[in-house]
Amino acid sequence: MALRDRPPQVLAKELGLGAAAYAALGAGKPVAAVPLAGQPDAIFQAASLTKPVVALAALRLVQAGRLELDAPVSRYLPGGYKHFHNALRRAPGDAFDLLPASTLARVTVAQLLNHSSGFPNWSSGRLSFKSEPGERWGYSGEGYVLLQNVIEAITQADLAGYLERHLFAPLGMGDTSLVWRDSFGARAVGGSMLLGIQQRVRFHSAVAASTLYTTAADYARFMAAVLADDAVLALILSRTVETDKPLGLKWGLGWGIEQSAGGPCIWQWGNNPGFRAFAMANVVSKGGFVVLTNSENGMPLAASIAHAILPAEHNAFRFPWVA
Repeated sequence: MALRDRPPQVLAKELGLGAAAYAALGAGKPVAAVPLAGQPDAIFQAASLTKPVVALAALRLVQAGRLELDAPVSRYLPGGYKHFHNALRRAPGDAFDLLPASTLARVTVAQLLNHSSGFPNWSSGRLSFKSEPGERWGYSGEGYVLLQNVIEAITQADLAGYLERHLFAPLGMGDTSLVWRDSFGARAVGGSMLLGIQQRVRFHSAVAASTLYTTAADYARFMAAVLADDAVLALILSRTVETDKPLGLKWGLGWGIEQSAGGPCIWQWGNNPGFRAFAMANVVSKGGFVVLTNSENGMPLAASIAHAILPAEHNAFRFPWVA
């Protein structure tokens, strides 16, 4: 029996997951939050599932007329961009380089959102283009950190606080934050890396690409807000860039896009050391799910849940970055 055909509860046990949970959506509404391993109210690192959250904040600024998708990034950062060489170390004295406005003028806001900025995923030195902006898809955490600086410049607020006030609190996402809270306490599970190494990093600085703490139930509330807003969905599905033509995968504004018989599915994976996560929803039926695990062995669980909730062939799970 293929892994995707195993029931999620059975597969979680077979994979040896210490903590795992998923939440399902039906017709755009959260319908179930299911613990598969460990404590039922566990808080996980959601890794790159952070990016769609930040994208929603950006798209709402677009809807409000405060941000333009086709505008050059230099419009919002006319003094240039201080790129820190370690995204988690951005205090005075930490290593950085400065991208001038003339470089930022080559990149649009939309290109940051759909990973066609030309920037690498991460750079521990001077930030430079790997390809021409707009030329092709290239996954970029650096692009989302640059987007974070754009949002902070527009709102005059730090991203963690802005999301708390304008997204998490209004949606009732009380167990979600872009930075560590002491109130998370023992509910925040550590990650399990290969060879059994445990990871308990606490993020005290917000990084738009990767530092989200959340529960499966909370992230389902976020997904429901996305699916309820047809104007946001239309934006997500616009400005697409080819990601993997043989697999029929593209990237829109904040989400991957998979074409399926039942209509487009939006999706995103998460991969932090010791954690794996995945979210997917069909924009027509508005069914979907999010799964969070505290193990580098956790990704096969996503295919099992997708097979149960969104029965179809999902080429997203054949994409090399999903591991």
